[in-house]
Amino acid sequence: MVTAVSSATAWVAGCCQRYRAVLARPFTWLLGQLVTFFLVSLYVKFSEMRLTAEYASGWFAGGRLLANCLHLLLFCGQEISVFAALVIMVLLWRRTVPRPGVASRAVAWTLGLIILPGLSIVEIFGLAHFALFMTPLGPDEVRMIGWTRHVVTAANVLEVPEVTTGLQLAALGYCLGPFVWRFDWSWARPIGLATLAGLLVTASFAIAAPKPIVTDAMLTPHPLLWLVAGNHQEHVWQASNLGSDLAVAPEVSAAHQRYHATERPTNVLIFLLESTRAPSVALYNLAAPAGRGLLRFRDETVVFDNVYAPVPTSAHAMFSILYGVYPYIGAFWTSAGKAVVADSMAQLFGRAGYATHLFVTADLNYDSVRSFAARGFDEVLDSNDWQGKENYALLPWGYDDRLLLDQLKQTLSARDQRPFFIIAATSNPHHPYSIDMIPGESAEPDAHKAYDRLVDYNLRLLAELYEWMKETGVAENTLLLVLGDHGEAFGEHPNTFGHAGAIYEENVHIPCFILHPRRLGLPPRIAQLGSQVDLRPTILDILGMTDAEPGDGMSLLREDPNRTVMNFTENGVARFGLRDAHYSYVYTPHVDAEQLFDRHGDPSEQNDIAAGAPALRARYRARLQRWEGQHQMALARVLQ
Repeated sequence: MVTAVSSATAWVAGCCQRYRAVLARPFTWLLGQLVTFFLVSLYVKFSEMRLTAEYASGWFAGGRLLANCLHLLLFCGQEISVFAALVIMVLLWRRTVPRPGVASRAVAWTLGLIILPGLSIVEIFGLAHFALFMTPLGPDEVRMIGWTRHVVTAANVLEVPEVTTGLQLAALGYCLGPFVWRFDWSWARPIGLATLAGLLVTASFAIAAPKPIVTDAMLTPHPLLWLVAGNHQEHVWQASNLGSDLAVAPEVSAAHQRYHATERPTNVLIFLLESTRAPSVALYNLAAPAGRGLLRFRDETVVFDNVYAPVPTSAHAMFSILYGVYPYIGAFWTSAGKAVVADSMAQLFGRAGYATHLFVTADLNYDSVRSFAARGFDEVLDSNDWQGKENYALLPWGYDDRLLLDQLKQTLSARDQRPFFIIAATSNPHHPYSIDMIPGESAEPDAHKAYDRLVDYNLRLLAELYEWMKETGVAENTLLLVLGDHGEAFGEHPNTFGHAGAIYEENVHIPCFILHPRRLGLPPRIAQLGSQVDLRPTILDILGMTDAEPGDGMSLLREDPNRTVMNFTENGVARFGLRDAHYSYVYTPHVDAEQLFDRHGDPSEQNDIAAGAPALRARYRARLQRWEGQHQMALARVLQ
């Protein structure tokens, strides 16, 4: 035993001595650390490729290995360039300072022991973001991570296999690498210079050569370069390609009033469901496990069958609902120096003598939502300042929505004689679907089942609220409008998980329905195609109120068989699209790719018919191009 301990101690002492000897040659050692940095970058790009649909399987099968390795080389042009530039800098540094002093050693050690490993860890953690959005982390995402725990928690970073494997490889390379790089520099110089020259030639080839088309992912940017300068706002087409007549041509509307509310409620309560897609609710899909308790209210429900979110994120949903305008592109803070100058729905109701309340169990500072959403509300409560929130479970994205239900009951019980306008936004079903954090609920390892249980939990809270409103008489005079902020994907299309990365049916088709004891005299189902921008005119139509603010929406009590609604996302790969009563069209700018789906025969948008329908593609492309100009004009009226 003593001998074994002595041997181990001697081995550790020998390793430390050899490590000190390596550190005494800081430039040679730093070059070795750069090699590890480069190899980690190659691993990250390889992992990104494996996360795409095009390279997800069969890497070594069917003779594809050589072609796939060539594609990896083409996608790694920036990685090779960055590595070569860093090596040249170290070589110039070594030539300038042939005998490094204390300062040079300290800088080299800082670079090799702290900065390079730190950057590699950032690259590896970024794979969790790539797995969701098919693009590296950009500066906007970094701003979010900088102030909120939500993004990191929701991404389940340490549960992504590529991340855990990468961290292990990086630790191995940076810790053991110095023992490898003990060669005699004079002997290795010719080989090193030849390799460097080869890298420069390879980088030039990889950057200049045409790349394979990867429709749903951005594989070319170096993750660290993209972290600094990537993810800028994109328009559908560059302004130079927008003909002025086409950009401002008005749409011809054939809309006419189809339905009339025979009752005019006094109050308005918008119950906003987080991450809830229409097919997951039993009112839309009788096979769905969530919301079955609402079926007992079918005679008191008006279901809008075809309502879509313009952008599959909560912040954009709130903007669309409050202002009746298609939302801004990108994160709200990218409109630096601008402020919303149009009146929100809360301001409109406030001037009409309503008490206005905004209750959100999540964080309103996320994506700067508070800056435009809180305008006009008498009372605003979110996860930051809710009194008594410590009595409720804290989930990754907000407090248990039981808090919201109790607050609504308290507010409605203590209200004065004024009518009320309330928006109540939930947060429980947000990724990562932490059903086990709610008291009385058990863990569910399957993400989709956990999501369904959270959606059902919130719909049970809604049913409880509606029953209470009927018992207390509040429901008689209240327009209770329930809708989703966006949908949620579970792999229905390649590489689509969560909500913000795509605009397919599962991402943007949302539930939207009214609960009222007599349905306000409206039919049980309304099939008119609509969008969240239509909620404001629909509410005002039901209440018999007028709106002085121009918007993009129309009342869903009107009928327009030629209606078109728009969708877009810039979370990850930018996509823009439109839907009419028959087709869905999706345009991906970075590869100039078009997809077309016939929802009559393909409601889940699985069969792309774009190749066989050039005339339809051209028509929808022109319509989307026209909308781009109209959208910029509308935003100019709202943001100044």
